[in-house]
Amino acid sequence: MKFNNKNKIIANLFLLFAFLIFIISYVIHITNIWIFILQRASAAALIGGIADWFAVTALFKYPLNIHLPHTNIIKNNKEKIINSISNTVNDTWLGRNYLSNEINRIDFSDIILKIIQKDKNKNKLRLYVRKLIINLIYFTKSDKFNDFLYENINKALDKTLSDENISKNIINKIALFIESDNLDYIYESSVKYVNNYIKTYNTNNISKKIIGLYSDELINSIKFTGKQLINDNFDDAIINLSNFIILNIEENKPFLKSQIEDLIEKYKSDSAMKNIFLFLAEKTNILDINFLSDEIILKIINFIQEIKNNSNNEVRLKIKDYVFNTLNNIDKNAHDKDRILNTIEIMINTNSGRIKDYLIDYLNKDEGKNFIKNKFLNFIKSDGLNIIKEFKYPLKNWLHSITINFIGTILENNKQYIINKKLFKEKFDYFFVLINNEILIKQDKLNQLFKTNIIYLMKINHSTIGKLIRRNLENLDPEKLVNQIESKIGNDLQYIRINGALVGSIVGILIAIISLLLKKI
Repeated sequence: MKFNNKNKIIANLFLLFAFLIFIISYVIHITNIWIFILQRASAAALIGGIADWFAVTALFKYPLNIHLPHTNIIKNNKEKIINSISNTVNDTWLGRNYLSNEINRIDFSDIILKIIQKDKNKNKLRLYVRKLIINLIYFTKSDKFNDFLYENINKALDKTLSDENISKNIINKIALFIESDNLDYIYESSVKYVNNYIKTYNTNNISKKIIGLYSDELINSIKFTGKQLINDNFDDAIINLSNFIILNIEENKPFLKSQIEDLIEKYKSDSAMKNIFLFLAEKTNILDINFLSDEIILKIINFIQEIKNNSNNEVRLKIKDYVFNTLNNIDKNAHDKDRILNTIEIMINTNSGRIKDYLIDYLNKDEGKNFIKNKFLNFIKSDGLNIIKEFKYPLKNWLHSITINFIGTILENNKQYIINKKLFKEKFDYFFVLINNEILIKQDKLNQLFKTNIIYLMKINHSTIGKLIRRNLENLDPEKLVNQIESKIGNDLQYIRINGALVGSIVGILIAIISLLLKKI
């Protein structure tokens, strides 16, 4: 690498001049005080010049290519030099405090205003914004934009809703909102709307609409509710039914006994042999019809008691299975399904007026509000995570659709301002003045915003300065590093050699004078 070597030439000439004088002064055998002083001065200048030449040369290379210790210092201490430079720049020259102070001195809002207030920059900005909007319009109408939008909505929702902590946080926020007083206002507003809707709603054919639209949901609700009722109340129902049957048997015991006796009499009349056999059994006390009737009734009661008291009773389990199977199959049997739906339809038609009055009355009461609030709260807490998971896919489509429609509406409403250059300029100038005034009004806040954020970014990325310097220096091979340093300071270092020769000659003169004085003494 080439650099200015003017001082090096001068230093070499000084050294050569000192060497020549030194040789000449010793070659000429003249005993003279001035020659003596000249000998000492040239010797000292030569020694100082050579010593400083060695020192300066040793920084960048091996003097005379002789590999002596502590020479070629820069190349052999590259890592130390890199560390020193990067640390000095990073921690001292461009330290956090220094940069923070410099950033705080900058008036960012004034810089922005000066830039945007120039007509040249304003016109460029207007053209750029219009071009950007037009390109954006074309992009929003492309399949690429649709794919981009859908992909990013998917990523955002997948990342957000797949995180159970975030989902739980959403549920907790909804729960807190439900429990807060804010829901009361929303509830009351909603109730007013619902009440007015119910009052004015024409109930003609409502049952057919409900059955037509929600027949499957109604059947599924009946099945679901029926199963819940059976699971929750089956044991109580069996106990109550058993008690009812036993009570009726006890109360109607005489009637049952007469029925059993009539049955035996009918059995006897079937044939002469049966009649003779039973007659003989009765007369010989082998068969006591009254006792037999009591035994049969007791067996029936014991059988029912067993069903009542034993939850694992086979008959009891079969009853439960039968009820479950009946519920499960109501939608498979067309006749049963139609019969149930017809019953629901009749009930709705018959009670539509009362249902309306009941709903209005119930919704207006605190009881209704608290019931709905608690049900909704429990539902959110128990099934919130499942709802979020199931809601994710329709939410993706909904967000995609609403975003596309929203962008389309904005573009359609502002189409004339984009196409017409004059109208666009008017709108741009209006917003430009608005932004300009806003910057002037909030100049201090804007400055603080820029300074705070820039200082924050500077501090968290401050180590990058040292890393960048280190990386650039490490990418240099040792020879290039030496050449770069030598090109910057090598010429100035030659002053050391020049000064060494001059100072050496002066010291030599002083030594010569002192020597002469000492000899005379």
